[in-house]
Amino acid sequence: MNENADIHGYLQQAGCCRICCLRFLKGRLDDFVDVEEALKKRDIPNGGVTDVKENASKKFRANICVACLGLLDGRLMETLLEQIVTKEALRQYDCQGFTSSVSLPIALHLRQLSLWLAVLERFPDRFNKTAFPDVTVKDAFKMILNQKLELALDKKFSVNGVMVNVNFKYANEEAELQLLEKIKPEVFVDRKAKKHCKKDFITRNAFEKHFTPASVSAELFRKYIAIPPVVQAEGLVLEQVSFTGPTVFLAGRYNKLSRELSQTPWVIDGKRKMANSVQEIMTAVVAPWFGVPPDGLIFSSSGREDVDVRCLGEGRPFVLEIPGAFKDYLTEERAADMEKAIDETLQISVKDLQLVEREELVHIKQGEEDKKKFYRALCVLKKPVTNEVVDALNINEPFVIEQWTPLRVLHRRPLLSRSRTVYSVKAFASTKNDCALVVDVVTQAGTYIKELVHSDFGRTSPSFKSIIGQEIDIHALDVMAVYLDWPKRLRR
Repeated sequence: MNENADIHGYLQQAGCCRICCLRFLKGRLDDFVDVEEALKKRDIPNGGVTDVKENASKKFRANICVACLGLLDGRLMETLLEQIVTKEALRQYDCQGFTSSVSLPIALHLRQLSLWLAVLERFPDRFNKTAFPDVTVKDAFKMILNQKLELALDKKFSVNGVMVNVNFKYANEEAELQLLEKIKPEVFVDRKAKKHCKKDFITRNAFEKHFTPASVSAELFRKYIAIPPVVQAEGLVLEQVSFTGPTVFLAGRYNKLSRELSQTPWVIDGKRKMANSVQEIMTAVVAPWFGVPPDGLIFSSSGREDVDVRCLGEGRPFVLEIPGAFKDYLTEERAADMEKAIDETLQISVKDLQLVEREELVHIKQGEEDKKKFYRALCVLKKPVTNEVVDALNINEPFVIEQWTPLRVLHRRPLLSRSRTVYSVKAFASTKNDCALVVDVVTQAGTYIKELVHSDFGRTSPSFKSIIGQEIDIHALDVMAVYLDWPKRLRR
């Protein structure tokens, strides 16, 4: 006995197209592309037609499929491909890959449920109430579409490529879905009571939650909706084809060379406090390559420095999120040109520019408090530096400080006390000023270095002030290293 042939024959008699029959036999991409071969592998005779003469006389295969409503019909696919390839909007995108997004009417979920109930009754040993009986219409369609688009566009499928958005509509959508209210009126009473549910009669999530063989009686379902579903005179109609540029991520490291430059635009009460920023210098150079406005880019970095603080050494890792890009690649030549153009501003310098995957952003966004940073501070005393002061500020063992939110940032940050670890302190007396000394500090990320030096009126404890027992202030501060081995070092 060939159960595959029985299932296929039953579904075909119910009005399913051959690809939808294969969906219930757990077909794969190669099966949907070469149906004849897939049927042969499953020992289904006559190319899947159970009674060739009878079906030919009824023009069986000319009917719209009861499961996909014509979505998997080759003619609809060819029409769609032609629209995609000839769209002028697609030519605007210089992307090496593509991805696809398909929006289908919820009525297809209803038809899947009807067929699920049908095969449960007919083949109870093969199907059950909890595991989906088929490869979904959407998944099957996207498998076929993506394979055909690779050939038509001469591009590889890539989640980072230009997105091809395809929307279908169905004329009988509302009429068919409203029958669900008769089957489970309580679902719609609850939905109507919630403001956010009033827009749609039912959503896909709500359908999948409340309408399954495990939660719906087949007898009650059959009173209002046919099992299996009935053939329709009209199927799905292609409503819209559009395109969306990919979101790409450009990472690198920057050095901030100016003590009069904020990291991001500094605006208070609608008025700019600084003419430029690290972010704006970068985006003005980067944005044109990707065909987007500079203010559309989103800047993130591993921490930040104050306006009057330089960032030296290997630099601070950063990433620019670029939504709706018109390119999904960056050539070595262009990356080098970007670095050179940014360097020529003499305010910041950038290195290691490269595109990264979204998954890599965890390096920037996670574990921030576990990172270490190395600072160099030029400090001043009210009297000459002594050997005792230098010795007191040479600390090799880690120690913990408590810091209340500094007074200088209290207007924009909540009042909190935080513990931070100082890993090492090393002081050097200045040879040019008797009252100055240079202090190298390695601390846990998030430490307020200025307050660590002068104590912020006792709000940081211990502080350099309390350690040496006299007034000390900070004249200049540099970030010397951010200990994060990301992104990859390229050194053009």
